[in-house]
Amino acid sequence: QNLLAADSTIVPFRQALEFHEVLDVPTHSLDLSADALPKLGQARTIVLPAWSVRQLWLNVDAAIPSPGDWTTKIRFRTLEVEPQETFANLSVKVWSSRLSKKQPLRLCQWGYVQSSILKDMPDAALKDQVQHGTNVFVATGTFVPQATFDENGDLVGSMDFTAHDKYVRRHSPYGIILFCGYQGRLKGPTEQLSPTWVKAYKQWIGAWVKHLLDMGLTYNDFAFYPVDEPGLHEGQVDKVVSLAKPIKELDAKIKFYTDPVARTSMNDLKKMAPFIDIWCPNRNGYLLHQGGKKLDFLKSTGSTVWTYECEGDAKHQSPLGYYRAQSWLVWRHGLTGIGFWSYCTSQYDPWYVPRGGQDYLLIYQGDGVVTSKRWEAVRDGIEDYNMLVQLQNAVKHPPQGVSS
Repeated sequence: QNLLAADSTIVPFRQALEFHEVLDVPTHSLDLSADALPKLGQARTIVLPAWSVRQLWLNVDAAIPSPGDWTTKIRFRTLEVEPQETFANLSVKVWSSRLSKKQPLRLCQWGYVQSSILKDMPDAALKDQVQHGTNVFVATGTFVPQATFDENGDLVGSMDFTAHDKYVRRHSPYGIILFCGYQGRLKGPTEQLSPTWVKAYKQWIGAWVKHLLDMGLTYNDFAFYPVDEPGLHEGQVDKVVSLAKPIKELDAKIKFYTDPVARTSMNDLKKMAPFIDIWCPNRNGYLLHQGGKKLDFLKSTGSTVWTYECEGDAKHQSPLGYYRAQSWLVWRHGLTGIGFWSYCTSQYDPWYVPRGGQDYLLIYQGDGVVTSKRWEAVRDGIEDYNMLVQLQNAVKHPPQGVSS
């Protein structure tokens, strides 16, 4: 039925309520998890086997009703010659405060849509990511402008920005872009990090950054992400430094991002610190009962600090304790970003058991993007963080006549 306010204002339920059925899906543990949330079908019917229970999931768009208390009834009726009928009461309280338009928390989920199960629906995937709070996008080598250099370390020919510009124009209005593993797109007669290569590397990055700025981006709209999870393998920390140092010498305003793992030592962090603008340490290794001194060091550098996690058997991870609570955890530690591996990036079909691999994906493919309890929980956590920021601002700067 329609939503009714205390002053008798009516809002049609289709404008404010979105119905999903909950489907059990196979997991890495070879059992089932009630996780997938496809929208209720065209006929708004649910098949209820004998002696069984089914869940119904409701999303409420609180941006549509005005502030106040709203009520409605959900009618359930069997599809029989002599139907049986029951009702469930639904009450919704819409607070007068609204989420700020600019989301204060960063969300990265490494969604490589172009090579994923969503590759045939890029527009739907981007819309879904943004609606759930994604504002950090990771661009792989596919979207990096390739360049070639000669034996003297000088660039030859032109740089092809076609795929790069398409990606940047699609994603930059919604957040920051991290260019990941980009260095492999520079080709020439000498190996990476040789003096000749470094000479060409500086020319290449300089021209690339100029192009980004000419497109209307600022230095805050992109960052370079040369190595994933430094500390996981020998030599990665030194590689981060070797790739970041010459670019910082070229232009100190160019930003670098890195995501150190638990085994990254304090010495490793100090070695990278002069060149890193965005830290994104592993949650388990830095925020949960260990790594506290290392986290304190990262915060002391004055650079931005986020966090991320990629625990397996994801369909059994708690939507509340793992996905939503990561936003609470970073609030507790004074950080400004979260991350999960992964939105859609996997070789496995999320509807089935990932043979020989782990469950990671936050969504499912179908007629459009099919959400999950976990993906909805991520959005809830981001909204919680937004409200905490507003509450903190209200305490610091109370309205006139209100004492703090």
